[in-house]
Amino acid sequence: MIGIGNWEVTVNMLIYKGPIGVTIADNNGEYAVDFKLPDKFSAFKITTRDIVEEGNKLSGKGMVDMGKGRTIPVSAEVVIDGDVMTGTLNIPLMKRVIPLKNGHRVD
Repeated sequence: MIGIGNWEVTVNMLIYKGPIGVTIADNNGEYAVDFKLPDKFSAFKITTRDIVEEGNKLSGKGMVDMGKGRTIPVSAEVVIDGDVMTGTLNIPLMKRVIPLKNGHRVD
């Protein structure tokens, strides 16, 4: 398994620009990914599934619970090179592909 640990990546979205935390863990041989969003977005719940490892790349799908019964699908792909992470977050409903920049390990 690659990328196990705590990471920080920078996003530039319409509603938020700045760092988010990402924890990648081993859950009995499957990837578990948890996101630490800034406090003002803590009500948004992100769940992940179908995480696939190909070499030094992880890709997967997820859902963002926006509250009040609204959810939107997302997908992401990251490349991990040592202590550096780069990638993209795809939000099809909003027709947005958001680069994940300056990703680095924070263990």
